[in-house]
Amino acid sequence: MAEMITIARPYARAAFEQAQNNDALAQWSEMLQALTLIVTEPAMRAVLGNPKLSHAEKAQLLLGLCLEIQSENLPETGSNFIELLAENQRLDAIPAITAIYEELRADAEKSIHAELVAAFTVNDEQQSRIADALKKRLKRDVVLECTLDESLVGGAIIRAGDLVIDGSARGYLDKLAIALHQ
Repeated sequence: MAEMITIARPYARAAFEQAQNNDALAQWSEMLQALTLIVTEPAMRAVLGNPKLSHAEKAQLLLGLCLEIQSENLPETGSNFIELLAENQRLDAIPAITAIYEELRADAEKSIHAELVAAFTVNDEQQSRIADALKKRLKRDVVLECTLDESLVGGAIIRAGDLVIDGSARGYLDKLAIALHQ
């Protein structure tokens, strides 16, 4: 995994710089996310791994599929980017490129994506209070995504970048078990 991140980082930075210079951060984000959906599909992985297809054919296939998925046209330099990835045999790095690009974009926009995993449904007021508290702590705009996980028993877990706050009953029980074993 570390190797793929090393491979993906220069491509992600180049894509980010291109998007930022052309004021097209959202367009590039949408294109990269569409590409990630395409290349992670098992049937498409088999097609892209076919040595009988040329790099240009693979790039054209991805471009066509990407245009089908996206609501907007590709950024002007997006097709060149896809062709470059195909030519350099880096299509498998697209998911890592997308992840790094999204981190760069969030950093530039002073925002962060946070995940709230709760044992019970969290209402809008609670979500708003949590997002506001995270915004104060992280000094960034927070985009909060909520999911349910009944196995937590109670409480919640919040993940925002490197920050993890485990306030779940399961987390407390795990800590108690570790303390008792020591």
